[in-house]
Amino acid sequence: MVILFPAGSILVRVLPGPFALWCHAIAQLVAICVFIAAFALGVHLVREVRLPVGDGSIMSNSSTSYHPIIGIVVLACLLFQPWLGYMHHAGFKKVQGRQIWSYLHMFNGRVFITLGIVNGGLGLWMAGASQKLKTAYIAVSVSMWSLWMLAALWGEWQR
Repeated sequence: MVILFPAGSILVRVLPGPFALWCHAIAQLVAICVFIAAFALGVHLVREVRLPVGDGSIMSNSSTSYHPIIGIVVLACLLFQPWLGYMHHAGFKKVQGRQIWSYLHMFNGRVFITLGIVNGGLGLWMAGASQKLKTAYIAVSVSMWSLWMLAALWGEWQR
């Protein structure tokens, strides 16, 4: 979430021509596959891990249920991205300009990738990760998110 999705979005802004589109699409499909695998691992952990409070379920404990719920929402919304991207590309080719699909694709990606990055940090906190690991996660997240947003702004300025 922190590296693959932003990097795939950056590619479409910095590479030339149709090559950019294909690199973006492939990078984002790889990222969504990795995310699905991570989600499956999370589902397994929700079923297997028992907490020492309440009934022991991660989902029934209000201090831990937010992370998997946010993950479900992020996955559901990002699964629409390939379709929105296709609609954006097809519409753009037809009218040589952005349409509603373009804005939906960009908005959906920016909002839910950002939420996924934040949720990764929440997951580390929930898992009791070391301060060193959490600090590294935050540093890489802020760096990649900032580069991604700068690339988006640069791309808009270029238009």
